[in-house]
Amino acid sequence: MAIDTSAGTSAAVFDGVNRLSFINFDDRFGHAENIGLAIQGALKEAGIVPADLTLVAVGRGPAPYTGLRVGVAAGIAMATALEIPACGVITLNAVARKHPIGKVLVVADAKRKELFIAGFEDSTQVVPPSVATHLELESYSDFLTVSGECDAGLIGEYAVWALNQKMDLTDTSALYLRSPDVTPSLGKRVTG
Repeated sequence: MAIDTSAGTSAAVFDGVNRLSFINFDDRFGHAENIGLAIQGALKEAGIVPADLTLVAVGRGPAPYTGLRVGVAAGIAMATALEIPACGVITLNAVARKHPIGKVLVVADAKRKELFIAGFEDSTQVVPPSVATHLELESYSDFLTVSGECDAGLIGEYAVWALNQKMDLTDTSALYLRSPDVTPSLGKRVTG
């Protein structure tokens, strides 16, 4: 099973080669409300039960903090409960795999008028995932710029490919690239 909440909320089931199902909720704010429905729908569409799963792949981002955390936590919880392995896929890498030739800059919205970027040349990463401004993109004018929009279908396809290539996908930590938008409060003062 593949799970991604880097943009919307989606889940997909693969048989080790082919995609059997895909459920997507294009709601950028309803990750927690939709993750269970996406997983349940993908399992039902594939005609399997959770005990049939052998691996869970999660999209690691980069993406804004809360939405990304929902998918990663759901995937790790599912893998832990089923006692199966979990693997992590950087969403920008999954998108780049669709463009294996030439110089490609994968760009995703990072909010705050910033972008998450990663650059690839003939499928080899040459610019690590980072945060950039629109102005900074000018320094990558020799790259073809592509949208970094990702979903569980791409996460699963990449995981199947990468694991067959014996790539290490054991890191399931969320890739934020910057601090969350919120800060801890100073706490309430209780009197009385």
